[in-house]
Amino acid sequence: MQVFFNNCKSISVIYHINKLKNKNHMILSIDAEKASDKIQYPFLKKTAQEVGIEGTYLNIIKAIDEKPRANLILNGEKLKEFPLRSRIRQGCLLSPLLFNIVLEVLATAIREQK
Repeated sequence: MQVFFNNCKSISVIYHINKLKNKNHMILSIDAEKASDKIQYPFLKKTAQEVGIEGTYLNIIKAIDEKPRANLILNGEKLKEFPLRSRIRQGCLLSPLLFNIVLEVLATAIREQK
């Protein structure tokens, strides 16, 4: 259903642009599925600072995303802690917000390339 909705929306945008006199437009589609797993922490940290996230809030991001570790409990027994490879994890309540901040920086850069 989502593919159908996206196609209808794209056709609607193209139709609208074709009706305009100024045809200097571009349509960009970004597939963000699994993209949050690929964001590198130094870039995330720099982006957060550039948009004004600092102090306590930046420290919270650092605490969550610097050297992430996990524990498993198997049959009531806590297993040995191990490092995680991905810093921004699915299920982390902060992940969507951090991803949106990074994506907005990308969108701003694209808008400035007129």
